[in-house]
Amino acid sequence: MKSTIKLCTTLALTFLLFLGNAKAQSNYPTFSFDNSFTTLSSRDSTNIFSSAFTYVQIGGKNYLGLRFQPDINFGKIGIGLEVPFYFNLDDGKLYSNEFKNGSGIFRLISYLRYGRKKQDRIYLKLGQLQGEALGYGSLLNNYGNSPSFEKRKVGLSYDIRIQKIFGVEGLYSDFNFQSLNLLAIRPYVRPFSESNIPIVKTLDFGFSFITDKDQTTRFGDESGSNEFLSKGIKAFGFDMGILILNTGLINLTGYAHYSRLSKVKSDSLIAYLQEYATSQDYNAGKGTGIGLNANMNIIGNLFRLNSRIERLWYSDNYTPQFFDAIYEVNKDAKIAALGNVKKQQGIYASISASLLDKIMLGGNLLLPDKVSKSSPASLQLNLRTPNLFNKIIVEGYYTKGNLTKIGDSFTFDENSLALLRFAYKISPILVSGIDYRWAWSEQDDGSFQADKSIMPYLAFRFQF
Repeated sequence: MKSTIKLCTTLALTFLLFLGNAKAQSNYPTFSFDNSFTTLSSRDSTNIFSSAFTYVQIGGKNYLGLRFQPDINFGKIGIGLEVPFYFNLDDGKLYSNEFKNGSGIFRLISYLRYGRKKQDRIYLKLGQLQGEALGYGSLLNNYGNSPSFEKRKVGLSYDIRIQKIFGVEGLYSDFNFQSLNLLAIRPYVRPFSESNIPIVKTLDFGFSFITDKDQTTRFGDESGSNEFLSKGIKAFGFDMGILILNTGLINLTGYAHYSRLSKVKSDSLIAYLQEYATSQDYNAGKGTGIGLNANMNIIGNLFRLNSRIERLWYSDNYTPQFFDAIYEVNKDAKIAALGNVKKQQGIYASISASLLDKIMLGGNLLLPDKVSKSSPASLQLNLRTPNLFNKIIVEGYYTKGNLTKIGDSFTFDENSLALLRFAYKISPILVSGIDYRWAWSEQDDGSFQADKSIMPYLAFRFQF
């Protein structure tokens, strides 16, 4: 009990110090990590050309080379590319593993975008996905499809509104054509949006469906993972929300949701749970939640604040926001953990802050009332200073899942993802810096090991 209180208190303090990502449904900008050189935020208004000369260590081997990263925007259309040329310092061979298996050569496309999410009636983004949410985030929140930088995936995120009343949003995680990968869809309706009735006209209802049958062969002839997805996983959800208050200073949204994770019908999973699970009563799980989301703007971009607080109730064999930032790291481990999850209550909270669009801090926290191995906490932190003092760039993203001890909050293991950047603008077009990446990723033999790299670089960058 004491350890749980300590964990809650320390995480709460950490949470207050590092403010965080908010619900993707709001008009407030979210701060998701982008692996390209230019910035960690979404780029949808400027044209930028970047070329970085860098040293990197991959798989214990040393490489030297260039990385071209242009971003081109024409109104609602945006294109980002990721073109690497790395040469092995020992044998001089070009590094080509980034384009083997999976999406292959299509990894050169960082993104193709049409429209701006929650602003235009049609929004489409093809490429790397980060910080994705479906509806109010009960099943899928803070999701990214490419935890491994060297094995990036090409997915699709979309939000299409038909007139003002109907719409559909969702994503598909990986166009590799080997199997049906993570598919999420949420049709929604705003039945009173054509009326002039205050508050009531903002009411919206949505139905979510998610499935994943990922059997992708990523390394040679053996998949090495996703054994428990042989028959797939399915999830369903209903949600509703309403804009309670909307002024020039603040808007406040209330929402509620119900979701269900169907039982994963895999023979290998059943065998695994019979041997390792603490309970043999694995079945479908369900969860409900109610929450408030508030946005505040003070004098334009002087100070922006977004906060979200949500009360959760969930049954055995259910994890809130199951499809999250670490889902793609090891899907089998994520599914196997459901067998030990017990009925629980908890809180999800997030808060984001931006000062003059120069300093952006964020974080979110999923905290069960009784933290344990079967009901762990999770933590996410974000930092972005895109142009501090017109010289310094500091950007970072950190996720920690399956957290049961406060001492493990910043211990890098299979439940961690970390990306950090420190850079200095030598001149308006010349930047020197260093990137650090840490992730737990699948290796060529199907095993999972720490995939970490320190990448110093000298980059040429200009807007046009």
